[in-house]
Amino acid sequence: MAGGMIGVGCSRTGGREASEDIPPATYQRIIAIAPNTAEIVCELGAADRLVAVSQYCTYPPSLEKLPKIGGPRDLDLEMVIALQPDLVIARGASEALVSLCDAQGIRVYHDPSRALADIEQAIREIGDLLSVTDRATAVLRRMRERLEAIRRAVADRPRPRVLFTTRNPEQLSSIYTVARGSYLDELIVLAGGENIFGDQDTDYPLVSLEEIIDRRPEVIIESLFGTADSAELRASVAKQWQSVSPIPAVETGRLHILSADYATVPSPRVVLLAADFVRMIHPEVTLAPE
Repeated sequence: MAGGMIGVGCSRTGGREASEDIPPATYQRIIAIAPNTAEIVCELGAADRLVAVSQYCTYPPSLEKLPKIGGPRDLDLEMVIALQPDLVIARGASEALVSLCDAQGIRVYHDPSRALADIEQAIREIGDLLSVTDRATAVLRRMRERLEAIRRAVADRPRPRVLFTTRNPEQLSSIYTVARGSYLDELIVLAGGENIFGDQDTDYPLVSLEEIIDRRPEVIIESLFGTADSAELRASVAKQWQSVSPIPAVETGRLHILSADYATVPSPRVVLLAADFVRMIHPEVTLAPE
């Protein structure tokens, strides 16, 4: 992500340079290709500048009325041209999109979101790009204050071993988890847990049941977005885990399901996820209202 003044061709922004020499109120027609960046634009009070979003955007609900341009892997490039954006906020952008922007003179900002610091960087830099720096500063202040309050609330508590997963709820296979370097790993630690796969080098590794059994999680948190939470789902998930060798989290009933749409979205709503983690990892702790 590098930046500067708008010129002919696509300016690929990111990193520290993204906030330099940006004319005020330059960008008025924005396409956000990932849910987290659409949320950031809206949180910064610039929802009216969005002309299209990813098909995976669900929040805020006002985005439902906007055209959908697909996702990072299936972008409708013809629609991108037709909408005549002056800024595309991309995450994992394809070479086809970059080439299109080069040809059309469209500015591209590459969202860096991986760790919590990257989320803050994206909020700050998008705020600069949209000339709403004061609003971005306020959003960051609230986010930091809430996360710090959560961290303090559990600072002196024991740290149970936590497994976070995302998978197909119909079968206990193809289990992905989170490792060090990811914001989800940071949130588990901030919420007073110990991520059992925090020693892995890949952000979101595929792990086996044997590895999970060996690491003996005391709390299991399953992200099953898109699946309505219900007693039937919880019973099905519990039965799946009960079919494998004894695991402390299963034996004590500390299996939790996350179906919220923010569960895997690196946006300002990470504060909600951190609070959810505390309720699951440290149910004895009562957090002050936000």
